[in-house]
Amino acid sequence: MVPGGGKGDPADGALLALVAEATTKEVPAAFGELALSQAIEAWIQAVFACNQYIDAQAPWALRKTDPERMAAVLATLCLAIRDLAIAIQPVIPDASARLLDQLGIPVDARDFDGLGAGPNFTLAAPSPIFPKLDMPADD
Repeated sequence: MVPGGGKGDPADGALLALVAEATTKEVPAAFGELALSQAIEAWIQAVFACNQYIDAQAPWALRKTDPERMAAVLATLCLAIRDLAIAIQPVIPDASARLLDQLGIPVDARDFDGLGAGPNFTLAAPSPIFPKLDMPADD
């Protein structure tokens, strides 16, 4: 189950607002104009924001020092990842579906209307979304 509650921080709301702007406004608008590179650029900027958030919040360290804060960080990330997976479905539908399956998001909630919903989903055991790439050795 996704951790609920926890000790919130303004950084949580800032990340979710940035992801919401990208997933509910920028990405759909660009897709509507068939500007796929602009849609993907807006999406990837939100992904980068998630990476910065997790680096700054360091939930692995919070586990020992502030478990309530860790719960809020993980819940925030789950919500952001869910919305990002929904938004990028037109580009990578199979990978998005596998990720949303792991998040326990029902098929009928995997559209733009499902963005921003509360954290009512259950996490499945993680498994790879993309196959591992084996790079050839330089000879």
